[in-house]
Amino acid sequence: MGKDTPWFDDINGAFNARLRETSIKTSYEEGKIVLKSIIGVFEASFNLAVLDRLSKPSFIAVERPTEDELKYLIYETFSVRPLHIQELSMDVSMPKALRNDFLVKIYSMWGDSEDTWVDIGAVYTGYVMDVSNGSINFQYDPNMMPLVGAKAHLLSSWAIDKLVNVEKGVEIGEIIGFQHKLKIDILNLVKFHGGVFGFTGCGKSNLTSIIVRKVLHNLPNTSIFIIDVAGEYSINLLDEIINYGMILSTEDFLSSDDILESFFASQVIPESLEDKIVGNSVLREALEYHLLNLVGGNRICKVDLEGRESDKLSYMISLIDELRDDQNQLTKILASELYYRLNAIASKLPHEITIHEIATKDEYRDVKRSILNLINNVLARLESGRSRTKFNGVLEIFRDKLVNVEYEEHVESGLSPWDVAELIMGGGNRLMVAYIPDPLQARDFTSKFIGALFVLRKRRLGGPRILVVLDEAQEFIPDDVRKEDLTFQSNLDVERLLRQGRKYRIHGWISTQRVARLNVNAIQQLHSYYAGTLPRSYDRHVIADASGVSPEILDKTAQLDTGEWLFISHKATRRKNIPLFIKTPNNEDILLDNLMKLAEKFKV
Repeated sequence: MGKDTPWFDDINGAFNARLRETSIKTSYEEGKIVLKSIIGVFEASFNLAVLDRLSKPSFIAVERPTEDELKYLIYETFSVRPLHIQELSMDVSMPKALRNDFLVKIYSMWGDSEDTWVDIGAVYTGYVMDVSNGSINFQYDPNMMPLVGAKAHLLSSWAIDKLVNVEKGVEIGEIIGFQHKLKIDILNLVKFHGGVFGFTGCGKSNLTSIIVRKVLHNLPNTSIFIIDVAGEYSINLLDEIINYGMILSTEDFLSSDDILESFFASQVIPESLEDKIVGNSVLREALEYHLLNLVGGNRICKVDLEGRESDKLSYMISLIDELRDDQNQLTKILASELYYRLNAIASKLPHEITIHEIATKDEYRDVKRSILNLINNVLARLESGRSRTKFNGVLEIFRDKLVNVEYEEHVESGLSPWDVAELIMGGGNRLMVAYIPDPLQARDFTSKFIGALFVLRKRRLGGPRILVVLDEAQEFIPDDVRKEDLTFQSNLDVERLLRQGRKYRIHGWISTQRVARLNVNAIQQLHSYYAGTLPRSYDRHVIADASGVSPEILDKTAQLDTGEWLFISHKATRRKNIPLFIKTPNNEDILLDNLMKLAEKFKV
């Protein structure tokens, strides 16, 4: 195929390359291969236009003849290096004057000698391109091996569009190095869970806010709930909240004489926006009007974490029910046995009874004793298994709730997690931001809220699809867990959401800068990953293993700028597992534009 075909961009004939060597790189975990990469090194004739083009993300199609036809194996580049043959014989042990002569000679020969070339490192994507009747088709065949010496071509922007973009998909950013927007299946992005990972300042909350906007405007039957520890999203999405949603918080904005000042003081406002929002008197006046409307419409509410509505006996039974499918054989047997016995007890009790009621009311004294005997018996049999499992932790929490009771008459002062779950399930408020700055309270709320969602979804048909966004996810699913700080409980419930939520139309989105401190089992439940600047090699390794993408590609994230991402998705793009470097829009520009429009309407 020549350079003039629409699927190749051989830079006006300047790109002249062949596959020089190939190797298979594998990584192992517990003696098993978890990742296999086919690495290729291509040698291209030196040309400055080629070198500059390869400095951006690129895809290479290498010819692969078969018995019947010519196919092309698709590689993604991860490194480029210009080389001169005399570099190979130069050594720092040479006298300085001789080295200087070599360097001068090398520099003068770039592009004017066949002794210069470009080495290109690339990894096989697993996709094979067929060309027939003026069109191209891609098929997944990760086992087709390349032939050393085969001619290589650069894929054109047109071919990349055919390779990755979903027809009539939602634009989510610009593919770096190509003249195309990335168009994805936004429903699959939500349905199969996803996450944003990157170092401080790389734009995680900005990207998450963009995704929330895309979901709101493209999936009308989807509601979004954000658990915000840092206090960013009530500002980042203020225009959308005014139109679609409500703000919840453990903080009391409503007690202040100046609600706007109290609200701004509690939130993180980016420096680039502070003067434009806080310093604009017309905009301040409009925002005060809209915030008072939110208050008047009960759309700014206080969260009450003392409520026990989600702490039902039925909730603990449902956790034990899920453990009946555990891979541990002893857990499976004991969970089934306990599940049926607890159900027999529960069938004789009020349907909505709480563990707190069983623990504190005299009429349930025998019920409490029976349940404790069952729990202690199962725990003793689990101990004989000589290995702690998640089941031990669930039962210990159950027992603690029955035994360690500090009873106080509770006065409702706000919305309980159960109330909040009822509201989001009702679909009236499509965007809810819960600002809970204390990590302990945030974990408590999250556990109860997720539990309530599952109980409600199992009881009733219909209602919106729900996306739960966890900012600062390391606070909820750390790898090091304790019962006393509620990290065990929040880990249990968030992992439950990621494992079981899809069949109940409850989905998860996590955002964090501290990948190394996350529960790896939870990360592996995601199907879409946005990796920003990740300077630590261990963080990149975790994402590479979880996503199945070559570490060589992940290593390039260390060089990304703010707003640039490596996007990996098994479901949201046309082809699974093709990582793409993209540039996403700036949420601050969208926010400010929309707030100014609100201010203009207010003036009129």
